[in-house]
Amino acid sequence: MTILITGAGLVGSLCAARLLQHHDEPPVLYDVAPSLENLAERLPLDRVRLVRGDVTDLPDLIRVIQTERVHAIIHTAGLLTWMVNERPYTGVRVNLVGTLNVLEAARLTGVQRVVFCSSGTVYYGLETRPAPLPEDTALRSVSEHPPSVYAAMKLAGEWLGLNYTRHYGLDFAAVRFGGVFGPWRGQPGGGPSRIMQEIIEAAHAGRPARLRAGDLDHPGTDYVYAADAAQGAVRACLAERVPSRVYNIALGRTYTLREVLGVVEQVLGRPVAVEVVPAGTFSGYGARAHALDIRRAQEELGYAPEYPLEAAVRDYLAWLAAPRRPATA
Repeated sequence: MTILITGAGLVGSLCAARLLQHHDEPPVLYDVAPSLENLAERLPLDRVRLVRGDVTDLPDLIRVIQTERVHAIIHTAGLLTWMVNERPYTGVRVNLVGTLNVLEAARLTGVQRVVFCSSGTVYYGLETRPAPLPEDTALRSVSEHPPSVYAAMKLAGEWLGLNYTRHYGLDFAAVRFGGVFGPWRGQPGGGPSRIMQEIIEAAHAGRPARLRAGDLDHPGTDYVYAADAAQGAVRACLAERVPSRVYNIALGRTYTLREVLGVVEQVLGRPVAVEVVPAGTFSGYGARAHALDIRRAQEELGYAPEYPLEAAVRDYLAWLAAPRRPATA
């Protein structure tokens, strides 16, 4: 069974690496501009099929699915919050229409399952709720709508997928990631990734971490290490059944940045200096803290975090200390 992964970024590349370990067929990575340097850090490029393509191009998606005999799709491709904020029209075209194209291409070609990588930002408009939040948390449709174009499109993508299941029989699942972070050469896209990159890489280099006041005062984020995000997506793809359709993939508890700094200091055995830069946030969210309930993913997918926060920090620091691999296919 060949699995197509749209997007060869932080999570998509790790999905491919995990599939090489847990699946018989090499995956196909589909990306408009893949970073060979980062891909070479995570997987042997001669063992994956890398196809350049754009999820906004429905005929090309169909061609690749048919040519590669794809049976399932993990859809990670999309622009992140700050990118969508800067270019909302392009963001909607890539994130929402791109998701529609993946679903429609799957319907037309008989793909067995589509796993959509969603986001815990769909909860960010909620007023106070008892924690942790289950996937089917009720929301008021006007006053508690997702508070960004990006988050609104993630929820819309889930709803599209659920309706493709209802009306067309497509086997669809969505994995809602907590704040994803992990090692990446260059600047990662998401707010949590950028914040954690600054803290961990500054600590490794022995320089002050430059953090924004709005992030330091944030009440907390439920994070997920990128390798665990990939674990959740791959488990949803390979599971025999996905009865609940939507699954939280996170640590299941929140951490403030001051708690994160404490964990990094504990791992390094020395204090981490902080330089506070002007107010604001990396992500643009001034949201409430929400821990996510991960029991459905545990019970139905077999998901369990392999990287609690301390283990994730240790792994990130080990990656920083390791020599680079050459980016050769």
